[in-house]
Amino acid sequence: MNELKGLSYAELRALLEKTEAALAEKRTEELKVLADGYAKKLQMGGFAIAEGIEALKPYLPAKTAKPSAAKYANPANPAQTWGGMGKPPQWFKEQLASGRTREELQVP
Repeated sequence: MNELKGLSYAELRALLEKTEAALAEKRTEELKVLADGYAKKLQMGGFAIAEGIEALKPYLPAKTAKPSAAKYANPANPAQTWGGMGKPPQWFKEQLASGRTREELQVP
């Protein structure tokens, strides 16, 4: 740690860049070793690689749906909106049944 105190800012930046590159390379190497070991264990167990990948899916983070922008709003309650995808909300069906058009319900 003391040897770092004698380095200039530029020298420290260069050292940091080298360290980050070495870290990324080491991470890739270690991940490959782990994957190779996992693949060999699967094959020794009589499983296909695809089966192993499928078995890992529960460990992946869940995908979250992005909320869509509001395309339609309820004139009686503008806080009630709908993006136009999926099942239409009850207020939308009621507005159409009362004679309004989709265009009239669109958010300006």
